[in-house]
Amino acid sequence: MMNPFTTLPRLFAVYTGARGFLKSSPMLDKLRAEGRTEEEKECIRVAQKDFIEKTAPKIGLSFEVTGEENIPESGPFMVYSNHQSYADILAMIYLFRDHCQMGYVAKEEWRKLKPLAKAIEYSRSVFLVRGNPREAVRSVKEVSELLAMGFNLVIFPEGTRSQCHEMGEFKAGAFKFAEKGKVPVLPVTLDGGYHLLEEKGTYQPTTVKITVHPLVHIEQMDKHQQKEAAAQIEATIRSALD
Repeated sequence: MMNPFTTLPRLFAVYTGARGFLKSSPMLDKLRAEGRTEEEKECIRVAQKDFIEKTAPKIGLSFEVTGEENIPESGPFMVYSNHQSYADILAMIYLFRDHCQMGYVAKEEWRKLKPLAKAIEYSRSVFLVRGNPREAVRSVKEVSELLAMGFNLVIFPEGTRSQCHEMGEFKAGAFKFAEKGKVPVLPVTLDGGYHLLEEKGTYQPTTVKITVHPLVHIEQMDKHQQKEAAAQIEATIRSALD
């Protein structure tokens, strides 16, 4: 059972951080309306950096990064990662805080969590309605448009949190986003985030181990090669958990 005396103050810290991020929303609205994409991306990155550097210490969340040199110097690209916990989004913000803006292919359910939903939206993310083929086509199109504009996105192909060390199977069709968007894939393995909340249902200080693998240029492959690459990417992400 969740202990409210330890958990609620940390959740409040995350919500407070999201509100801080939204202080940048008037400038982001202006840059978006004027089509100043490069400035918008940098504004998002700076806001995300400020958010994570203020929020992570307050909730006892720290990070260990291996392979940061594999992060591309320029985008766009898509990050494919396993998904253990709510802490994973924070880990991704931390990983890219000095590099680039990072948006998300996020579950529609996140829209219910204000102001977190607005912060995710302003990072140039796409909300995914699962189980609806028409919405799936819309999501792929929206992701492709954002990638074409130069924005970077993360997707968690398992589709839900494992809430443990183990990694589930990637959903069929998850790689369509990168394939249709014609961008390379950056595989990332996250481990340990489930200790923060999911493991015991109450808060405990946690270190997330982040492993960044070499970039995979699936945009340069034919369909057969892409299928093989997708399987290899999944295996690569899983290998860092063994």
